[in-house]
Amino acid sequence: MRKILLASTLSLLLGLTAGAQSLITDLPAVYITTPQGADKINTAEYILTNMKIVEKDGSVTEYADTKVRGRGTAKFALDKKPYKLKLFSKARLLGVGHGNGKKWNLMAQHGDKSLLRNAVGSFIALEAGQPFAPGVKFVDLVIDGAYQGTYQLTDQVDIRKYRVNITEQPETVDATTNITGGYLLEIDEEAEDTEGSTVFTTSRGMKITIKSPDEDVIVSQQVDYIADHVQKFEDSLFAENWLDPTDGYRKYLDLNSLVQWYITTEYTAEPNSFRSVFFYKDINNDKLTFGPVWDFDFAFDNSERWGERPCALVAQEGRGAEWCFLWIDRLRLDPDFHKAVNDAWKTLVANGIVDKVNSYIDEQAAVLAKSAAKNFELYPINVKAHDERVLFNTYADNIDYLKKTQTARADFLTQAFQTLADGGSVPETGDAAIEEITSTTNEPDVIFDLQGRRLSVPVKGLNIINGKKILIK
Repeated sequence: MRKILLASTLSLLLGLTAGAQSLITDLPAVYITTPQGADKINTAEYILTNMKIVEKDGSVTEYADTKVRGRGTAKFALDKKPYKLKLFSKARLLGVGHGNGKKWNLMAQHGDKSLLRNAVGSFIALEAGQPFAPGVKFVDLVIDGAYQGTYQLTDQVDIRKYRVNITEQPETVDATTNITGGYLLEIDEEAEDTEGSTVFTTSRGMKITIKSPDEDVIVSQQVDYIADHVQKFEDSLFAENWLDPTDGYRKYLDLNSLVQWYITTEYTAEPNSFRSVFFYKDINNDKLTFGPVWDFDFAFDNSERWGERPCALVAQEGRGAEWCFLWIDRLRLDPDFHKAVNDAWKTLVANGIVDKVNSYIDEQAAVLAKSAAKNFELYPINVKAHDERVLFNTYADNIDYLKKTQTARADFLTQAFQTLADGGSVPETGDAAIEEITSTTNEPDVIFDLQGRRLSVPVKGLNIINGKKILIK
């Protein structure tokens, strides 16, 4: 890394500098220079680039030999593309109190016209008690001299201090190595469990990817150990004595972390939450811990595929919940789980979570104001970019909608969580009920499969048609 002092404060105020890189708005600016052109960046492999970050005070830090690749196949196909970064050496891109690492993300948030849903999701997770949530640094991004828009520079989810702060296993393992932890894991239905891979499948079909130790250093003993341990948890969850507080599933699960993660998931109402879930295990600790949370682009009523469901529980109606995350269905049969969720939620409400979130939204919207205005000159705010359910003509209207949606969501959860804690049930909404119909020649307006792929006509089985789950026979 090299630090360079840019031109005078007066020049910065004028938006000009003597160097090639300068601030675009009042946010920090990230400049990436590629050797062969931005169109060569893809999701399959990293390419070598040069990166410079211009901070608000005008100082420039150069990160030579930074590797860049696209992030997410579906999202990378959009006009505004997200990226993964791998620095040559570790750095604290978010500042003191945040991770010191090589891996980072530039999130485009193209389908989120508030540009804030991921930041709000992290804020809620931390308020709920999660020890870590991906950090937030809003930046203007330029690649090969072309302005790309407003981005969120954020952490990669990995094991290290100020991220998932558990013991990282040594790269070299022998017979004396303690391989009980740490492990970073991800529930991922789309993972491929093949011979020699770092993916394993439980006896009930849950596909788990081992994110750490890395696949290039992990050995078979570690894979076997963590697969066996997760299987012990699953077996305990479905055992006859599963509710026993000592010998039941809680022997292998940190219930507080599950409650924190679950509250964040339901509060944000991200419909994909149960399709990809991080959890981890530390050394010499039998309990699995849920978190960190990740990816809230479709949260707070921002998904046409899911439809308008202000009074729907994601655990009951979220996209993929019925085929990806059977553990939560079982856990929601435990009365103590619902009581713990309700108690934690009531504490959050009593401590002013709704007002705190609205204040955070206002604060961050003010930070983003100038950058957002420039971003939407490039990407019109009233034009659908991804899966937005509603569109507005102004940034202020998008912020107002986000605040109203989160407030209404909190009101619903107060009632729903109390009902469940009292032994009642929350009915599925009309939009979410699975309707049994036969194939029809009338083509619906909007059709997706359960993987989120757009279809021209419905297929046999479950489809998402105009925001509803429809079973085609």
